[in-house]
Amino acid sequence: MTRLLIVQYAGDYREARQRIEQDGSEIYYGHSYVLDQLNHLAARHGEAGFLCCLAPHYVERLEGGVTLMGAAAGRRKDIDPAPVIRMIEEYDPTHLIVHGPLNPLLRHGLKRNLPLGCILADSFNMHPLDRWLRFGRLPGLLNDPHVSLVANHGVNSSRSLVKLGVEAEKVIPWDYPQLRRPESWPVKAAPTEGQLELLYVGSIGRKKGVGDVIDALALLKHRPEIVLKIAGAGQREQFEARARKMGVADRVEFLGLVPNGRIMEMMHASAAVIVPSRHAFPEGLPLTLYEALASRTPVIASDHPMFSGHLVHEDSALVFPAGQPRALADRIEKLLSDPALYARISQGSAQAWERMQIPVRWGEMVDRWVSDTEEDRAWLSGHTLAHDPIHA
Repeated sequence: MTRLLIVQYAGDYREARQRIEQDGSEIYYGHSYVLDQLNHLAARHGEAGFLCCLAPHYVERLEGGVTLMGAAAGRRKDIDPAPVIRMIEEYDPTHLIVHGPLNPLLRHGLKRNLPLGCILADSFNMHPLDRWLRFGRLPGLLNDPHVSLVANHGVNSSRSLVKLGVEAEKVIPWDYPQLRRPESWPVKAAPTEGQLELLYVGSIGRKKGVGDVIDALALLKHRPEIVLKIAGAGQREQFEARARKMGVADRVEFLGLVPNGRIMEMMHASAAVIVPSRHAFPEGLPLTLYEALASRTPVIASDHPMFSGHLVHEDSALVFPAGQPRALADRIEKLLSDPALYARISQGSAQAWERMQIPVRWGEMVDRWVSDTEEDRAWLSGHTLAHDPIHA
């Protein structure tokens, strides 16, 4: 009988399941989908487990052959692999997927000679020395012929994996199903009268560009009607202090974690959605960008390499040089002062959303990899970057 185990660095799927059962909400998009897919995989193949490295230690066996686990593997930049490996051994999988660039776990899978896959949601666009120190041995592991599934979230992040040294013939761009579509929301002709709300959704940290948005707001003191709302968790106290230092604390509201089901309405009600990621942040393909485009609210985004080819400046978004608050402030003021530009970008968001779509869905990809028929292997091979014009 097949016993598939998927190991992920962060998250807590027991907590996510409890929240969904209590009120139907999810903090992060995709939790409900992954849980549904685990049930499908267990029904199709035998058993399916999901182990989150940083979650508290637990083993929860559900009806239908699904097991949710946490390893309490510490909160350092690099996890302590020992407790994770112990739980892998206890589960005794026949198939192992490492969901993240977790080299010790990949080495363990290779040592056990299991059918082994690696699914990522990372970019590798960083200083070459930092990239080598953090990921230098990853290409060799992923190029091992015993690693039979290699995938990354989105086309640009997959290309960055090839640039790192992984064979294009192995790398599959994947995505979650995107159920929130631009046609569900009306095109916006101009920002609303009165207070103009900017919205940031995501983790709160320097590399995510949160400080750049606060600094840009401080440069717009002559526009007191412009305010900023920040939805997410992270280094909140640090950036609350930054807002006070910059004299805009009364114009910045930290909302904490917001259930994902509320995000689209918040975005549509905002004057603009800001996606300010710095190049050093290993962005894959942020779901926030999908949602912002689908909401029809104009996006102001950094020139992060993972956004390249998706956003067209002054057509489907306003793009600014990452890490430059002055440029961001200029884009904000330009957008909110030019109704024709505002309407054009709102209209163009649908085309940008369409450009971001890719055919491979997480669940089908995993299902076909486990099934491993000749047809399934051909399907997986047919969706690798070997067919990408850049690498073909």
